[in-house]
Amino acid sequence: MILFLLKKNFCDGWDNLLSIIVYNCILLAFLFGGFFFYSKLSSILGLGIAIVFLLLFMITLFAINQTTAKYADFKYVSIKETFLEIPNVWKDALLFTALLVIIALIAVKCIPFYYHMDNLLGLFLASVMFWVVLSTVLALQWFLPIQAQLGNNFKKTLKKCFIIFFDNIGFSIFMFIYTLILGVITYFTATLIPGFAGILLSYNNAFRLRLYKYDWLEEHADEVKEKGRKRVRIPWGELIAEDRETLGPRSLKSFIFPWKD
Repeated sequence: MILFLLKKNFCDGWDNLLSIIVYNCILLAFLFGGFFFYSKLSSILGLGIAIVFLLLFMITLFAINQTTAKYADFKYVSIKETFLEIPNVWKDALLFTALLVIIALIAVKCIPFYYHMDNLLGLFLASVMFWVVLSTVLALQWFLPIQAQLGNNFKKTLKKCFIIFFDNIGFSIFMFIYTLILGVITYFTATLIPGFAGILLSYNNAFRLRLYKYDWLEEHADEVKEKGRKRVRIPWGELIAEDRETLGPRSLKSFIFPWKD
């Protein structure tokens, strides 16, 4: 399943390359705009404008996430349709931003505070806070794909993030490392490829394929109950067969000259 995921991420990214570059440019414009005003204006005014740009960035990110979820489902979405998603996602985007700020404050303020207490209690509390923050970050990887593909409200989406994480710890760690690698590639491609949009696409592909597992477990509930969850082998080859057929064999020529393949 992992190898197919990597292949599908690459193929979907290539098939939607122009749109991904456009989306990344839009997101970068918000980031650079916020940084520009923050560095050029007075501290309070500059900070206020920077926050506005950050919120616009997050709202646009959530709208683009809806589009990449459709890319993962082999669908085409125009740039206009992407921005029509903004009324549907802006509330979750703002709530998610607030949550990230809280987590960042805990990581930057609380953990160092407890650590510098210079006693066993402080070290214990700092360790607990560290693992809580790390687990939360790994769980929140799944927030955007869950929000796009299941359409739950903020509270339910947040709850499902932790359910998915604790049920797929190894896969969540893999996706985190994979995202770091994509981040390095993004740096060396002037932040255009895969960028934010490409990373969103990879998470939507990962979650979409992971949902097949839960559909199968639900259909084979009796077998799972009899053997136990940990002893049941998920038939990934069977579950992704249709997607593999839809994606089809892709040669190097098909990427460069798709009309000749």
